[in-house]
Amino acid sequence: MKFCPKCGNLMVPTIIDGRKVLMCRVCRYVEEEPKILEEYTLSKHVEEAKRVRTGKVSEEVSRPLKLKKEEEREILQEYYEIFLETFSEESESGE
Repeated sequence: MKFCPKCGNLMVPTIIDGRKVLMCRVCRYVEEEPKILEEYTLSKHVEEAKRVRTGKVSEEVSRPLKLKKEEEREILQEYYEIFLETFSEESESGE
C-alpha cells in the first residue's frame, strides 16, 4: 500500500491515457512507479445478499409478414373473411 504524500489518503492503481499510475482519489495526485504497479491488484467483493442474478434469453425477433405477390394477399384476405364468418356463426350459436 502506498499513501498520498500530499493528503495522506490511499493511492489506488488507475489507468490514465493508457498508462498505469497510482492516483489519490481525494486530491488527484498522480505518481508513476512501474515496479510498484506490478504488485498491485484491485479486487472487489460483493456480498451474496447484494448480488443480482441475471439471465440472457435470445430469441429471433419476429417480423411482420410481408407479402410480395398480390395472389398471396388475396388468399390471406379470403382466409380472414372465412375466419370472421365462422367466428360470428359460433358466437351467435353460443348465445
